[in-house]
Amino acid sequence: MLFRNLWRAALTAAATIAASALADDAANPTGQSTFISPDGTLAFAFTVPDNGNTDIYFSLRVSTDRSWGAVGLGSDDMPGALFLILYRSKNNHDNVTFSPRLAYGNYEPKYYPDLKFEVLDGTGVQDGFMTFNAVCHEHCRSWPSGGTSKGYIDVSSPNQQAIYALGGKESFSDDEVDANLKMHSEHGTFTIDMKRTQGRADLPVLTKDSVSEGTTLNSRSTGNFDWKAAAHAAFMVFSFMLLIPTGAILIRIEKLAKFHKFNQTFALCLVLAGFAFGILTSFNYQRSRGFHSLHQVLGFLVILLMFVQLAAGVLHHLKWRKTKQPTTFGKIHLWNGRIVMILGAANGYIGFGFALDRKYALIVLGIVFVLVMCALGYIIWGAKRQMPRRQQGPSGFEGLNHSYQQQHPEPWRSTSYSATVTAAPAYPHDPPPGYEAPSAQIGLQNATSWKGNTPGGRDSYEDEPLNLGSSQKPREFT
Repeated sequence: MLFRNLWRAALTAAATIAASALADDAANPTGQSTFISPDGTLAFAFTVPDNGNTDIYFSLRVSTDRSWGAVGLGSDDMPGALFLILYRSKNNHDNVTFSPRLAYGNYEPKYYPDLKFEVLDGTGVQDGFMTFNAVCHEHCRSWPSGGTSKGYIDVSSPNQQAIYALGGKESFSDDEVDANLKMHSEHGTFTIDMKRTQGRADLPVLTKDSVSEGTTLNSRSTGNFDWKAAAHAAFMVFSFMLLIPTGAILIRIEKLAKFHKFNQTFALCLVLAGFAFGILTSFNYQRSRGFHSLHQVLGFLVILLMFVQLAAGVLHHLKWRKTKQPTTFGKIHLWNGRIVMILGAANGYIGFGFALDRKYALIVLGIVFVLVMCALGYIIWGAKRQMPRRQQGPSGFEGLNHSYQQQHPEPWRSTSYSATVTAAPAYPHDPPPGYEAPSAQIGLQNATSWKGNTPGGRDSYEDEPLNLGSSQKPREFT
């Protein structure tokens, strides 16, 4: 009885081991090389048929948590490698976009349209992974090297060099095969045993239980990001959203006006540093290497206007010290500064969209809105300060404005006067007592030429008393 139970237990264990072995073979069949990234977010399987043609079967799988994933063949570095890149389709989220690209340097690879391939069953998005199955017919084993000594794979090599890369953990989708990509957040190198892959012309197998076989991970780097682009954005946003507007306020505060030049000089230095980082990071991406995008063109224009701003400010200050009068350079400095702030803020919004960081573009837009509201409030406040205040008149005349613009003629000299002021004594509507309309002749004698009455001409005139006529009484006492 005891032996019978032991025999049954042994048979059960053997059956379990056999089933496990069969399962392992199903997930990791022989005749293919399989690479699984350390965190399991990328997997790649490869087979080379021994039928004498140049076909290659491959399967690429990337987690949907990543924006994109790629495997580069033929090199352990970017230059000279053929990249097989995968990301999600935009119009159909259950489908994927496959983009073959060539890299000729340590920057974003360029789309390679000459690769000929056929999409096989199993391609799509399911169970949290993007999967692409295909057989490549042409330009899979060799491709343009771009001046490098690479550009091919050796199907007989036991340690063929390869590279992998993963985009950031963010949502991304596009239907264009040459879509713009952000810099990878993880990359590494591995080798492929190509001899192991030679066999039948069939598609390699990739499942959730697949493990690395026939491949060796050589290096891995995580936490990568484009620090030059980050420095460019930080310096520009800090300058145009804070320093330059602050300088515009300082010049209007008497006690702080002397700090205006120091603030704006520091802002100019930061802008130039950000400009340099922007130039350097532009070489990392296909969309910016040509320096013809709207963001870059506006950036060059803003830098030029900032030098104009500096020159106009210095010339205005030098001339003002001599004349203490407003100058044309001052007007140029004022209006050019406003244009610089507007263009700088607008270009910041465009720049974040250009860098594929839409959420930061919205943040910049919000900052610009707040600044605009603050500027409008400052303008309204300044306008109210410059309005004439209500003056305090003599006792009994409170609330009246006694400036000369508000004076009215005497009521008896104006027939249309009808204003009534409640806070002050009213002027009488009748003329003063004894008033008479003046006659045409009020007693003055006609003036005669002095030349005709004095014998001595002009010389005698200076010694003779003037004849002004008889004395007259005032009209009021007539």
